[in-house]
This record gives sequence, C-alpha cells and structure tokens, in this order.
Amino acid sequence: MIAFVRPIWLVLLALALMPRPASAQADPSLPPGTSAVFDAIDDLDKLRLLNPIGINGAQARKIVELLETRQKAYNQRLIELAVEPLKAIGEEIKATRDRLLTGGSIPTELDERIKKSQKDFVAKRKVEQDKNLKLVADGFRAILTPEQNKKIIDSARQDFEMGRGTDEQFYNLWVRETIIAYPRILPLFRDIAKARMPGSGSEPQS
Repeated sequence: MIAFVRPIWLVLLALALMPRPASAQADPSLPPGTSAVFDAIDDLDKLRLLNPIGINGAQARKIVELLETRQKAYNQRLIELAVEPLKAIGEEIKATRDRLLTGGSIPTELDERIKKSQKDFVAKRKVEQDKNLKLVADGFRAILTPEQNKKIIDSARQDFEMGRGTDEQFYNLWVRETIIAYPRILPLFRDIAKARMPGSGSEPQS
C-alpha cells in the first residue's frame, strides 16, 4: 500500500501548538480528586523554585501579561512558518495525491522539496525558540528587581549542572526550565497574582 506521509513540519507544528493539559484534571482517566493532587504536587515543585525570589502580586500580574503576549506571538509565528511553504507546493501535493490513488510513487523531486521544507522548518523553529526565550528572560529582568534577578542566577548556578557559564546563560536556563517548559505556568502565576495582591492577606515569603 502506498501512503502519502504528512509533511513533518505540520506534525511538529501540531505538537508545538497542541493544547497540553494545563491541569491534570483535564485527563478523564484520572479520578478528579487524584488529578487535583497531581496538579498541586507539580505546582509545589515549581513554587519551591519561585517563592525564594519573593515575587509580589503586582509583579506576578505583569508576568502573566508577559507570558500571555509571548505565547500568542510565538504560536502565531510557528503557524506562519508552517503555512508559508505550503503555498508553493500545496497544489502539487494535492495533484500528486490524486495520481497516486491509482498507484505509483512520489516523484523524487517533490519528495526532496518536502524534506527540505521539513529541515527548514525545524531550523526556523529553533531560531524562534531562541528569540522567545530571550524576550521572556528580558521581560522577567525588567519586571523583577536586581536583588530578585540575582537570586535567580544564584539558584540556577546551584540547581543546574551546566558547568561554566555567564550570568545571562544561567538566567536564561532558569527561565527556560522553570517558566517556559512548565505547561501550568500561566494558571500558576494567575493564582500567585490573585493570592498576593494587596488586600489578599498574603505576602510573598522568601
């Protein structure tokens, strides 16, 4: 049987944009009570890293705005990178599919163009990931105080086995692993902002 494989850049895009459950409660295979506990455990691990920084409610709200903006812009850029190559070969792909319904194989030239598009997408996605990391890290630096930023660097140097590196490299590593890589980071910071705003009766503790 001849199968026409979907270009991998679309698979990668789907994985990148796939709405990962921001909560274990979204998993119907888990009992509701157990799901909530799993979420709480994940958040505790993250709060273990965040609380020593002493982020207040106003800062947390600014961080929420930063992450929402960056997430939207990054996802939109990935969509653009995935869609643009299809404009050039989309009709040819559909025509080739129609021909292959009666038998035959994918033309070598088209196959090579698809593979090149796949490779280009992966490379461009890496560029966008690096840009996004820098923008998020710069946003955090602007929101937090010099003392708080130093705590992040000290924490990263202690927690991550990266060997030698600059303060900026360790700071970016902390942002990538602690903030960007955590699927529940937005709801967690929304809760932090709500709990630590003036009048909430709660203050950040280091």
